[in-house]
Amino acid sequence: MKRVKNMRELELMQKNIEYRQLLSEKKLLGSSVGIIDNLTSGLKDWAFEFGSALFLNLIRGNKKQEPETEE
Repeated sequence: MKRVKNMRELELMQKNIEYRQLLSEKKLLGSSVGIIDNLTSGLKDWAFEFGSALFLNLIRGNKKQEPETEE
């Protein structure tokens, strides 16, 4: 870290650090939004596929089930 010569230089360094912090927070927020969006999109797709398969299996019935035989 470089040596601070006067109060104005110290204030400018502080503003620069605050600006970089704000920029980093915005980047983090953007990344977080992208991750959450991908996750929810994937979950919605999975739920739709699972629900559709379950619904179709209920409608068709279980074809692998053998008919009952009377003794």
